[in-house]
Amino acid sequence: MKLFERGSWLVAFLMLASTQASAEGGRPLNRSLFGTRAIVACDAVEQSCGMAVISFPSGVSGLVPYGRSDIAVATMALPSVDDAQGVIARVDAGEAPQAAIDAVLALDPYAPIRQLAAVKLHPDGSVTTGQRSGAQTSAHTCAIQGATFVVQANNMSTPDMCTAMAAGFQRAKGSLPQRLYASLVHGARVGGDKNGERSGVIRVWNTTSETAFFTHVLAEAVVHGSTKALQELGVELNRYQGTLADVYTQDRVTLTADIARDVKQVLRKLGYYRGPMDGSWSDAAEQALYDFNWNNLFFLKPTVVENGTRKMDGVLVKFLRDADLGALTRATASSE
Repeated sequence: MKLFERGSWLVAFLMLASTQASAEGGRPLNRSLFGTRAIVACDAVEQSCGMAVISFPSGVSGLVPYGRSDIAVATMALPSVDDAQGVIARVDAGEAPQAAIDAVLALDPYAPIRQLAAVKLHPDGSVTTGQRSGAQTSAHTCAIQGATFVVQANNMSTPDMCTAMAAGFQRAKGSLPQRLYASLVHGARVGGDKNGERSGVIRVWNTTSETAFFTHVLAEAVVHGSTKALQELGVELNRYQGTLADVYTQDRVTLTADIARDVKQVLRKLGYYRGPMDGSWSDAAEQALYDFNWNNLFFLKPTVVENGTRKMDGVLVKFLRDADLGALTRATASSE
């Protein structure tokens, strides 16, 4: 028997013993707490992998997501760090995600109440997926595997959740982090966790972007214990991605008059801009944006002209619209 398999059997034995001891001690596990919905995906063009998750209990950011820029694994229903690491180890050893999940759960005494998803980005740009939901998971458990993603959910208020989330992801535009969030939003239109949704995480890994000079976490948002978890998750995602990540072409939006006014209003409040507050965009507005970028962002994000149309990073626009101005650096005397 291989060393990995012997170790897995030992883990399974210890977990089973722990379960029996817990039951004898009168401490049964309330599995209804762990209802969760998630989308796990990789993008060959962006060379990124990640996921978006929303659930009831706080702590979901430390329970569900595991991965790096070439693989993402979500462990749900009854989360398991051992299962997540086991899947990653097997995929690294050459197994397909589905085979890795099946092998890991074959050794897991809790397999009937687990839910696992894995998506692997290969060096040639292809993507493979795997998913399995135990037979004893909560009501309205579902899963959909697409070409580059897996949606899975359990303890939902509707059986239509996975279909809605998959459709939302496939229809969404923009970078991978933005499309992952769009999937969660689309799912919310049909229902959610039976207990309510109070905790969430979006995490995307990348090692090819210039961001990798600082961190392999391209995008991250975490919310705990909030009745507005989904809304706040989007705000936090835009704050992180808008501040740290470089601009993705697919996130650029047309600089409309409304966007110009919104952006200039923020720049004016922070002391960077003193010109007209109409819907036009001038050299003075561009300079103000540059100065704001220099003082607050890791990468400069100027407007650009594409095919005669001026555009701006849409993530930065959303970041500025929800900005906590007190947390941003105001204009210095020289820039004023």
